[in-house]
Amino acid sequence: MNHDIRVVAFDLDDTLIRLDPTFVPEYVRLLDETLRAALALSEPLSGHFLEVTNQMMAKMRDEESLQDFFFRQFSERASLTRNQIEGPLTAFYEEIFPRLRSLARPVYGAMGMLSQLKAAGYQVALLTSALFPKAAIDERLRWAGLEGFPFDWRTAFEVVHATKPQPGYYEEAADALGVPPQAWLMVGNDLVEDIIPARSAGMAAYWVRDQKPTAEEEATLPPGTPWGPVEAVLSHLGLA
Repeated sequence: MNHDIRVVAFDLDDTLIRLDPTFVPEYVRLLDETLRAALALSEPLSGHFLEVTNQMMAKMRDEESLQDFFFRQFSERASLTRNQIEGPLTAFYEEIFPRLRSLARPVYGAMGMLSQLKAAGYQVALLTSALFPKAAIDERLRWAGLEGFPFDWRTAFEVVHATKPQPGYYEEAADALGVPPQAWLMVGNDLVEDIIPARSAGMAAYWVRDQKPTAEEEATLPPGTPWGPVEAVLSHLGLA
């Protein structure tokens, strides 16, 4: 065990689960279609969702939860109340979102890797994008074959006050577990959303990547950041 690291945190999408490139546009299409039907609206809502998503990603950590921020901003743009939106949105994630499973596939060996980390004494956290509610994260964990794994902490937009790529998102996770950022290793595939802000927050990082970085990527990669396939995290920590 690497005694400098106490918590190993993982991104979800394209780190512990592989998503088809069509996943996001199909997700947005289904969400727009479902909410417009439920609310009897003729005008598309997708533009409002994308605007608010960008605002959520830009939001600094403060006293307002990301969930409350989303409903406040979206309600203003769509001229709807939170009560009008919340029910159909909950129904979407429970009934429609699972249809997207065909656009995802699990990462071989992910459960074994996480279990080996726990057995070695590490705490394991899930730091996926908090743009999604808990129901959507639970569903994607089922697709990944990880629904039974006992994460020590998980993000969701109901419980956090910032999301990627804000360093405050990573600082909030560290505060929630009571472990300083310097004792965390963040494992993720996105240089801009996972690696750079985690390092800015004081965490170590491991960049999930199967191919050699481009010259442009190497120029922005924080010095000393290792990279490689996700399963090689075990070797990086001296467990394989």
